Amino acid sequence: MRKIPLPPGKEEPVGATTPYERIRPPRTPRGAYSANHHPCELSGEPAGLVIHPDDSVGMRLHPDVSRLTGCCGISAVNGANLVCAACCAELAIHQADCYGENQVTLLAEAVIRSYAHE
Repeated sequence: MRKIPLPPGKEEPVGATTPYERIRPPRTPRGAYSANHHPCELSGEPAGLVIHPDDSVGMRLHPDVSRLTGCCGISAVNGANLVCAACCAELAIHQADCYGENQVTLLAEAVIRSYAHE
């Protein structure tokens, strides 16, 4: 993955009529991440490393359904909602709701940066 500056927020799609149409396109491109260590307090965004939702390999939804709330999709309101598929450790917060960005934010305490050679 390559590091990029945090892209600005995306607008809600024009002409959206159903709840799922109101979910914005992903904030970051596939294969990239952005640091968002000091988000605006009013944005409701968690601090951490932001990735494309499709890059959250090896994660699954939290077993506690109270973490999976939202209006038109999943939100960041109730904390970590993605866990490790193998051990259930809390890893990230997936946001994909009509009132926020469409992104996965990796929890800083759950991330170890490493390099892999192909």
